[in-house]
Amino acid sequence: MVKTDDGPAIEVRDLVRAYRGRGGELIRANDGLTFSVPRGQVFGLFGANGAGKTTLVLQMLGLVRPTSGSITVNGIDVVRHPELVKSTVGFLPQRGLSMRLIEARRALHYTGRLRGQCEADARRQTDELIEELGLGPYADRQVERLSGGLMRLVNFGMTLMGRPELIVLDEPTNELDPHNRRLIWDIVQRRAADDGTTIVLVTHNVLEAEKAVHRVAVMHGGRITAMGTPGELKEQTGAQARLELFVRDGGSLTEAEAARLGRIGLVTPGDRSGSYLVTAPPDRIQPLLEVLVTDVGVTRVDDFRFARPTLEDVYLSLKPAPVGETGKPAGAEPASEPEPASEPEPASGSGVAPEATEATDSPQQPPPAKELAKELATVGAPGAEPEAAPDATSPGTTAAAAAPPGPARRAPLPAARTSRPAPPPAPAPARVPRRTLGSRLATFGTSFKYLWFEHMLIVRTSWHVHMVFGIFMPLTMVFGFSRIGSGLSDQTSLLYIASGSGVFSIAALGTTAIAQRIGAIKAEGSMMYYASLPISKVAFVTAFVAARLLLIAPGLVTSLLAVEVLYDIELTLSPTLLFVYPLTALPLAALGLVIGSLIDKIELISIVTYMLNFLLLLGAPLLIPLESLPVVLRVISYVMPTSYGADAIRHSVTGDIDGTFALDVAVLAVASVASLWIADRALRWRAS
Repeated sequence: MVKTDDGPAIEVRDLVRAYRGRGGELIRANDGLTFSVPRGQVFGLFGANGAGKTTLVLQMLGLVRPTSGSITVNGIDVVRHPELVKSTVGFLPQRGLSMRLIEARRALHYTGRLRGQCEADARRQTDELIEELGLGPYADRQVERLSGGLMRLVNFGMTLMGRPELIVLDEPTNELDPHNRRLIWDIVQRRAADDGTTIVLVTHNVLEAEKAVHRVAVMHGGRITAMGTPGELKEQTGAQARLELFVRDGGSLTEAEAARLGRIGLVTPGDRSGSYLVTAPPDRIQPLLEVLVTDVGVTRVDDFRFARPTLEDVYLSLKPAPVGETGKPAGAEPASEPEPASEPEPASGSGVAPEATEATDSPQQPPPAKELAKELATVGAPGAEPEAAPDATSPGTTAAAAAPPGPARRAPLPAARTSRPAPPPAPAPARVPRRTLGSRLATFGTSFKYLWFEHMLIVRTSWHVHMVFGIFMPLTMVFGFSRIGSGLSDQTSLLYIASGSGVFSIAALGTTAIAQRIGAIKAEGSMMYYASLPISKVAFVTAFVAARLLLIAPGLVTSLLAVEVLYDIELTLSPTLLFVYPLTALPLAALGLVIGSLIDKIELISIVTYMLNFLLLLGAPLLIPLESLPVVLRVISYVMPTSYGADAIRHSVTGDIDGTFALDVAVLAVASVASLWIADRALRWRAS
């Protein structure tokens, strides 16, 4: 775990995230957000779908880059160091965690190791969480085969592994029964109170969340429209207490009884005969109870239910706050005077293209950040009327001085208890420790190891596919192609059939199966979860490919052994095969990664990869010599790595290691490096 400073857990300043809509319009998913979250708080983030909550959370995790503004999480500048912040944050998405196809105990243990725990700590915390979450009877069952509620408990436990300083929970109690929902809320409160863990809670279950949250932010249209403690929000919105009473035998209140209750609060008939609802200010609770007991009488009442105002009442009663003089929602924490933007470059290998370049003082060339600030201020939020605004980035110009007066509005809701006119200066980001090459390699090795374990264990659910492509397909091709016409039983023909069948089975699994698996990971949403872990994309790609290469290895060996056994032809299994095989398979595996990354529909992925395999079979000299191909196919074969792979395999099994073999290996090495680089770029590890 990275040691961070003692400042706020989250510091967000003037945060804007904008993107282009389908019609080319500029949409602000987050619009000038400024707030902070102290350490050890449970911070609720409420709002309707499309309010901008998910976008905000993804920016906290370093998965989405802000258009402008800044985010500091646990003292780390998220824009500068998106990878480093992941080691301090645990994330529970609404769906789509990985490791569904391994046992619950392994899922917890592997997550801890991927989050940087040593073996002893990971095993210790795994045992603690299994006991705390009541997962003992299910610990050795595959996560995919558990009920939805138990699977959610395992996912929650995975989020706690590594003891992160900040935990982000998106609808944590989905699919849980009342007992386990209470268990989750109790754990959330304990983690905050006992361990000082900061928790960001994104949920629609406001009624349950009220028991756990310290402060709440309500979002609408990308802006924070209300912020404060539950008590502050109830007080400011004038939330009413409720008394629901049922007159005995479905009777009615007398005029005198209704009038007496009406002097205390508002009396309205209920949904059924004899039921009434009385709403009154919280400070009128005692008089209301006195009227119920003395004037109406408990003998007249069959049942009654009394409830104080809830946070859900506040949430439902809130309307979008009008834009105040600062251009921000009424009641939001005031921001300091804007300064010229200076957006840092992302960390190396982050895969995120900068959306706003560093601002300059040159009057001839306005920087993109300033242009975007102008455009954002002019366009407005989706569905809102355009509002004129000055260049907020110009020195010496404040939004308050330039914005038109806002319409009459109610008393502002508190963003926090702020008696100061402006928030304190943003704390300096924590000093980021330099990582040595040795520590980087150790982290990579650990990530590779446990990601590889996970991918290898998945074969239990798809072993039949690998059996067909890895064993039966090469056998069928050797047996079938050797009997075409009068029979191709000479050594040269059988050598081509053996090498070509092996390469084709590698292509079928190395392209089709990998592309489909990446497509499935994307479809179930777990790619974002992998990206939220403190692992590199390189570790994910290499572990994924290495696991698949080992699974498809029998395809090559089976075809060679079949020719030797069936036709009594002696082949030399040269040691050169140990590097020729992976060099042949790597470009095909990378091609599968690219296809699966760029295409969203599983059906279309299958069609594209099958067509490519058909082209490989006909367009490359896998089964017949190069000179036997038509000129067009001969030209195409020169750009296919499978052509060089099959030729290198033939040289290996005949022991003919010459210049042509060296050329084949060189081409395969270049193709492997280039294809893996392309796959790394194509894999969408995070949004730009």
